[in-house]
Amino acid sequence: MSNQANGAKIHPSAVISKDVILGNETVIGAGAIIGAGVVIGDQCQIGTGVIVEANSRIEDSCTLEPGVIIGKAVTIGKNAKIGIGARVTDGVTIGPDQVIKIGEIVLKDMIYKMVFKRGAWIYREDSLNYKNED
Repeated sequence: MSNQANGAKIHPSAVISKDVILGNETVIGAGAIIGAGVVIGDQCQIGTGVIVEANSRIEDSCTLEPGVIIGKAVTIGKNAKIGIGARVTDGVTIGPDQVIKIGEIVLKDMIYKMVFKRGAWIYREDSLNYKNED
């Protein structure tokens, strides 16, 4: 699939289902696999070897670095960044502006401002900006 009409750049070795919706100026790297029903917003960077499983949604200006695996029915909020080799399991929601470090595995929703390091939440702030130490 080559979706050059909206300025998307897709590497020839990427495998993209026919019903995928790509936003303007999105870049899909070599060897990426994008499943059925996936929606990717504007100006996203999808790195080499990234796998995005069926029915996931990636909002505008997100970066998925090489080797990231996104499970089925995952939602990733605007401006999120997911580091090299990270994994997000099925049905998880990642809020806007979240950062997931290299190699992390996310099993639960990240809807607050959170810092996730070495498999544990270091702290999180709720919508009223109160810190909750875990």
